[in-house]
Amino acid sequence: MKKIIFLLLSVMTMAAYSQKTDLATVNTVKPKPGQKMAFEAAYKTHIAKFHQTVEKTNVYEILSGPYTGYYHLVVGGKSFADFDKARADATAHSMDLDKNFYPILAETMNGTYRFMDSLSLHSDVQAEKFVANVRHIKPSLEGDYRNELAKGIKVLTNLKGSFWENLSLNVFEQLWDGSEPVVVTIRNLKDGFTSLETDFYGPLPPNAFKDAYVQAYGTADWDKRVKLLEDAVVTHEQYIMKYRKDLSSQ
Repeated sequence: MKKIIFLLLSVMTMAAYSQKTDLATVNTVKPKPGQKMAFEAAYKTHIAKFHQTVEKTNVYEILSGPYTGYYHLVVGGKSFADFDKARADATAHSMDLDKNFYPILAETMNGTYRFMDSLSLHSDVQAEKFVANVRHIKPSLEGDYRNELAKGIKVLTNLKGSFWENLSLNVFEQLWDGSEPVVVTIRNLKDGFTSLETDFYGPLPPNAFKDAYVQAYGTADWDKRVKLLEDAVVTHEQYIMKYRKDLSSQ
């Protein structure tokens, strides 16, 4: 299964000998058929016992596509130094998972992701509904792809109007992803899924982004952008999901 994910990360800070806290670990799990409610009950108990003060976890449920019924279990705000640390209650924590959690799962995967602030837009927007886009990128075009995303964000930042001012995008890259780089873009829907309706934020001028891009960089660069975004993407997955506060650390 291709890697899928959603993360909400704290803003990174930096000082002498300090670590960036722009990393998150994500476990993506699928309960066995007929075990959805058993999974939720078991995980609520586990979260209450083991994740209220350390490794606080946010849970998201996927609602569409082939991954409907999967959950993302996200621990954000981490640094590389955190990977050297062990829980004081590591044995009890693992035993609880082995006894009450893993037996009711059909599938589990994990990954580590870095928040890309320079490629994100209005990333501080709070939301409970989301559209996730997961793109697997050709390694030879990864740098060009990232540079093009940065140009696009500069254009979006300067666009005026209700739609653009309410558009919130968080971008992440997967670490240690092997031979195929993964870039994840999350659209944060602060007004819920209803905001996906056409003209929810009012009429949107046709070609607004293209016109602004051409004005900033020229027609030739726009044509290069269109070709690059097509050539660089090996596969593209999209789905909607929601935040499950009831399953998350409080």
